[in-house]
Amino acid sequence: MKVLILSKRDLTSTVMLNDLLERLATLPDCQPRVVLAERTRPVELAVPELTRMKYLERDLPFGTLFPRLEAENGQGTAGRLKTPNQLARHYGIDIGVARHIEDLALTDALASFAPDLIVSARFSFLIPPHLCVRSRHGTVNVHPGALPHYAGLYPHFFSMLAGETELGCSLHVIDEGIDSGPILAEGRVPIRPGRSAFAHNLDSHLLGNRLIADLVKSLHDDRPIEPVPQRKSKVKSNTYPTSAEFESFHRAGHSLIGEGEYRDILDRFGIDEENLEIAAATRAG
Repeated sequence: MKVLILSKRDLTSTVMLNDLLERLATLPDCQPRVVLAERTRPVELAVPELTRMKYLERDLPFGTLFPRLEAENGQGTAGRLKTPNQLARHYGIDIGVARHIEDLALTDALASFAPDLIVSARFSFLIPPHLCVRSRHGTVNVHPGALPHYAGLYPHFFSMLAGETELGCSLHVIDEGIDSGPILAEGRVPIRPGRSAFAHNLDSHLLGNRLIADLVKSLHDDRPIEPVPQRKSKVKSNTYPTSAEFESFHRAGHSLIGEGEYRDILDRFGIDEENLEIAAATRAG
């Protein structure tokens, strides 16, 4: 089965892809291809918290750390997480980068790869209906939040802000709305005191990887999962948090990202540099 994975060119997605590609490699006849979205929204340059997360998730890893790691380690070190370029070489797959929805990296993947299933996980662009039908089994999305109440952006943040004890993960069919399609599978991960929004978001996506692998196996075995329509009690589809919401989040004792958590992730890639300028960025966030 050919699976086209649409994700994001950032640190969280890279960790997620390491886990997902390893899972898919164990499934019979599974051929993945990946397209990573590279996009900066104006709000990410205007709101300080979002600017810091952009630096830690995209600018520092892809601008400095990953190129240096690739120059030092080539295809990567056994047992370590791999950069997207290293993953492409390790699995012998294509990993492209799309900067808009009609980018050749995406349109070529749809035309020449002819996927049986399209999976969106952290993809930065809305997928229009005419692209959703370009695969035999349709297009599904991994949403790191419980639906319908936490549709839209930053569901991990808004779940923590609301005082939830668990963070949802929803695998759903993509329709013409935003996170509004029928549900294929759901799960929950605990929201633990002291862990950041960054860490909980990654927890939810790693759970989502298991849901994706189960779906791919079910489709391969000709056991399609029946989607369940969502309830229509959605309060709103969230956008990026406002400055006031960030202030409330911090006053409640929450953090966007912790320095220790961030350094632990870098260490899993084999990046061990004590002089990295990350303390201020993580402390502020």
